[in-house]
Amino acid sequence: MDEKKISNSSIIPLAIISVVCLIVATIIRFITLASGVDSGTANLVFAIVIGACVVLYLIIWAVLGESVIPWVMKKLIKPRSTVPTPDRAPTSIENDEPAEPALPSIAEIKENAEKQLIAKRTEKLNVFLEYTHLTVGPYVSAEGLERLRDCIARYASEEALPDDLVPIRAEKLSNFDLFHFGWNMAEYFNIGKKYEVVPWLQQVFANLKELEPSYIKGKLYTSETKRFIIPNTTDIPASIAKLKG
Repeated sequence: MDEKKISNSSIIPLAIISVVCLIVATIIRFITLASGVDSGTANLVFAIVIGACVVLYLIIWAVLGESVIPWVMKKLIKPRSTVPTPDRAPTSIENDEPAEPALPSIAEIKENAEKQLIAKRTEKLNVFLEYTHLTVGPYVSAEGLERLRDCIARYASEEALPDDLVPIRAEKLSNFDLFHFGWNMAEYFNIGKKYEVVPWLQQVFANLKELEPSYIKGKLYTSETKRFIIPNTTDIPASIAKLKG
């Protein structure tokens, strides 16, 4: 049997057995002395008992030392149990408040502003085009009305008129009606000075082509405007409502 193994794994059992053997041998020695045997014989009996205990221990260890004794020792001496600490997962603090939306970039702000501006201009243009249909539309041809619509859209966008523009001739409308129409358009779109609409009027309407620009400039607005088919107005939506009756 491996002595190193015995010394390493059975120190406590060996100590217990040694103490027990000494106690048993001592008791037997006293019994032997009490029975009238001399001390030499008693000492011999003591040594024999010690030897017998050692032999008995070795036999028991050889038979049971590999299984029973280690199991008993495990029960007698329980190692300190280590409770595994569960890994603490990082706790996330839930925020019931909704996350703030990301702020739009400068490019997005600019794009949205341009879209809103275009939508506003388109709506404004459509209102005046409706006014044009109700005032000038009945007195020009369908083709002339389409050309007039295009010229008004160019004016609203501050674009130049095409060089090959065919002037529109209006029937049953006086020159003053056309003057007032031009003034109303300049007032509504608020582009430049009112008299700056004169070149536009002379390019668009054939009726006004031969007139002096200074004459047209002085007649854009008249005090007795209500007696004309197209009077001066500063409220185009109200004029549309009135024309629709």
